[in-house]
Amino acid sequence: MATIKDRYAIVGVGESERSKNSGTTPLHLALDAARAALKDAGLEAREIDGFMSYSENDSCTSHQLATYLGVRPKYVKDIMGGGSSTEMLIADAIGLIETGQVNTVLIYRAMNGRSGVRMGGGGWDVNMLQGAMEGGSFFIPYGAGGPGQWFGLFATRHMQQTGITQEHLGHVCVSFYEHAQRNPKAFFYGKPLSMEEYLKTPHLSYPFTKHDFCLESDEANAIIVTSAEKAKDCKSKPVYIMGIEARRTVSHAHYWTNLDEVASDFVAPSLYKKAGVTPQDIQVASIYDCFSWVVLRQLEAYGFAARGEVGDFVASGNLKMGGKLPTNTAGGMLSEGYTHGMNNVLEIVRQIRHDYQGTDRQVKNCEIGICTGWSGPDIAGAMILRN
Repeated sequence: MATIKDRYAIVGVGESERSKNSGTTPLHLALDAARAALKDAGLEAREIDGFMSYSENDSCTSHQLATYLGVRPKYVKDIMGGGSSTEMLIADAIGLIETGQVNTVLIYRAMNGRSGVRMGGGGWDVNMLQGAMEGGSFFIPYGAGGPGQWFGLFATRHMQQTGITQEHLGHVCVSFYEHAQRNPKAFFYGKPLSMEEYLKTPHLSYPFTKHDFCLESDEANAIIVTSAEKAKDCKSKPVYIMGIEARRTVSHAHYWTNLDEVASDFVAPSLYKKAGVTPQDIQVASIYDCFSWVVLRQLEAYGFAARGEVGDFVASGNLKMGGKLPTNTAGGMLSEGYTHGMNNVLEIVRQIRHDYQGTDRQVKNCEIGICTGWSGPDIAGAMILRN
């Protein structure tokens, strides 16, 4: 099998304004993000010949975005999907470039995720929920009608088995809120969270408080992927893809039959092998954080802490600046914003490029980072990047 290690790169990233009520369309937001990514890369729109996006029926099409940028592309793709879609589409872009279909691809996520269609909120009906989770008829009628309740079931079992506590969940939240204080674009900038406040907050759906849930936001993000050869002509410093796993699954489609495995368990071994590194080589991370517990389970899956020890790992401050694995350094989806993970990709690219050099936001001497995607316990992807 051919290796793609270091042969492809992310050369541009950008985002629109982030808000709770954009007052505009996903197309407008996508244009803002795309133009920012193009400026970052030093490219003209006409140099993009592939456009791809993911959505939950809440966005514009790739053809629309290309048209309004003045481009007639060679390839467009719009998929239905949320978490882990970024990594999957980056892998798709690599395949398209590898086979000569396109040269440079812009991938985006645009959504009015607060004022428009809300995940688990307004706009969802019983039929959508029924199809959202495999075997939904066995638990949705009993009140488990949203992601917080579904993931809470997995979290509770994992906590019971490994000794993870409510306070350990809190360390994830407190760490990410602390990062958000260095990011003026984060929703919770200027709103730090103490452990005392966290522990006093009532549960929305056990074991999750409001702090354990990701945000809802109106925004768009964009990423530009091209070959390492073409990356030499870009203005930005390329961030090279050492290894990528597009989307792996758990062992059975009816994954409620085995609550002890998650797809990330199957992603990690192959990812590290492709990249030629180990968890000890990773210096910065973007871990998909739709809920605080999801971060803990992935830290375990990707080998940063042994089973039963991940609680102590986060309690020791390892997710913070100066820790062993500074994670979600813009605040993540818990405290920066929410685009089903793409905002986390933007941040790790900027960290690995050392865009924040000379400030307290820059992770010192970070050369290699990991970015993970999580569609649910059943589907996951990830990539390892370097400067």
